[in-house]
This record gives sequence, structure tokens and C-alpha cells, in this order.
Amino acid sequence: MKVLIVEDEFASQQYLSKFLQQFFPELKIAGIADNVPDAVRLIREEEPDILFLDIELKMGTGFDVLQQYPDLKAEVIFTTAFNQFAVHAFEYHAVDYLLKPLEDSRLKRSLEFCIERVEQKSSKQQISALLEHIQPGSSRKRLSIHTADGIEFIEAEEILYAMAKGNYTELKLKNGHKITVTKKLKEIEEKLPASLFFRIHNSYIVQSSCIKKYYKGRGGSIVLNDDTALPVSSARRDELMKHFGA
Repeated sequence: MKVLIVEDEFASQQYLSKFLQQFFPELKIAGIADNVPDAVRLIREEEPDILFLDIELKMGTGFDVLQQYPDLKAEVIFTTAFNQFAVHAFEYHAVDYLLKPLEDSRLKRSLEFCIERVEQKSSKQQISALLEHIQPGSSRKRLSIHTADGIEFIEAEEILYAMAKGNYTELKLKNGHKITVTKKLKEIEEKLPASLFFRIHNSYIVQSSCIKKYYKGRGGSIVLNDDTALPVSSARRDELMKHFGA
């Protein structure tokens, strides 16, 4: 597991580094940042499992960092000398809010809890991956779809199209049912069988066999079997034509 320390005080950086080395040597310190731009960059590059985050930073605040990553997967522990930001911190689903000076016993409990949460998430991901690839007596691809309520299991062939909605994706099924998925379109695309689906636009992926008509234009548009009309980007048009041998 990787830990990132975002802290503008050198003494606190040293304390956290030594604490981790002494009590949690299995955790890797992926980097240390004292300002918002470096913190944003390190999160993107290192994808830490656990994030120590001070509120008062150089060039901004810890909240500025989190606003850059609305779907941050890391477990966040706030470390600060100010107690008035606690409510705001927990709005970002922080695991803990530790006031300075930091205490070894409290810090140890927080880290143990974070490690447990990271391991639980890893286990759930492994189970989902296993379920996706278990296809008893069938060559069809079964997907595990994460929603706000839990996980839905559907056959890939039942999906008519997928549409990007910010940090979420909306799936429309052949039966007309719509599912809001807590994943970005790019992550959904990686799950879908390339032999069945085609990305016609930055915002849309469709099941190829469900396209019944193409209209010419700058990029053009398609009509699906349920009469839904969707745009085709100009960058994808030639590839779409080649896909259908047109």
C-alpha cells in the first residue's frame, strides 16, 4: 500500500515519515508535498491508497486538492491545528480528523482502520472481477455494475448504449431500463467486449448490432433499434464506416 503525505510543516512531515517507518514499515511513502499543485500531481501519478492531508497548505488548502479528485479512491486522514473544519472534512468522507500535536496512539488506530478499509475494497474488486469472468455454460459476458445501492449483474448483450454523465455513466438496456453506474465511461468501456461495442463519441458507446441507420453529416448520427438517435463525432466517423465495411 502507498501513502502520500501532504503537509506544509516540515516537522509534521518528519514526524509522519518516522512514525510510518517505525510502526508500519510495510507501507510505502510514495511522496511528500507541501503545496496544492504538487499534491494534485502526486495523487495523479502515484494513486495512493492512504492520504495524509493538512488543511492549510502553500498555494491553497487541502479542500482545493480534494476538489480536483471528486472520485478519489484513497482513504483520507486530515491532520491540522484547526478544529473548525471538521464538519467540512467529513463531507469529503474523511476517515479521521486529527488535531495537532498528533498522538501516536490515535494515529495508529486511524492507520489500522485505513488499512482495513483498503484491504476490504481490494477484496471486493477481486470478487467482482471473478464474477465477471465466471460464465458457466455460456460464452456471454456477464458484468458486475456498481451503483449507489450496490452491485447489479447483467449480460453485456443486454446493454443498448452507455452515456457519460460527469463522473458517472448511464446504461440503457434493451428492455428500456436505465442504470446509473458509479464509474466513468472510460472504466465501463474497459469492461465491455470490444467485439460487441463501439465508441461513436466521447460521450457514447453503443452495441454495434443495435445500430439500424446512419445519417450523414459532419460526424453524422445513428439511430438504434429503439429509435434513439445519437451523435457520431467526426473523429469516429471513418472508423465506424470501416467497422461496418461501408
